[in-house]
Amino acid sequence: MEDSPDNGIDRRSSTRRACLLGARYRVAAGWHPATLVDLSARGCRLRIGEDLPRGAAVRVELSPRGASAPVDLAGSVMWCRLEGLSHQAGVHFDDAPGDLMDLLEAAG
Repeated sequence: MEDSPDNGIDRRSSTRRACLLGARYRVAAGWHPATLVDLSARGCRLRIGEDLPRGAAVRVELSPRGASAPVDLAGSVMWCRLEGLSHQAGVHFDDAPGDLMDLLEAAG
């Protein structure tokens, strides 16, 4: 998939935080490893090993250090593109917890 966000125009309405955090995701059956590249209260960018279709429903699980339980987030793929030897995907969260960024700051 060669979709990308609006010709380089950043349409995010919330600040993103650069990070390199282990994560995992699932589109249908089975979890797959991912690296969280950046995160905001409304979405994230993942480095993954496959091409995902735009609009696909996805679950992302983050396990910040010091957290009592993983953070499970539902969302949809906004874009996915090949970057070097891996793919990167932009995910928009359906309903992220309000304390998501605080939780990651505390773990960071």
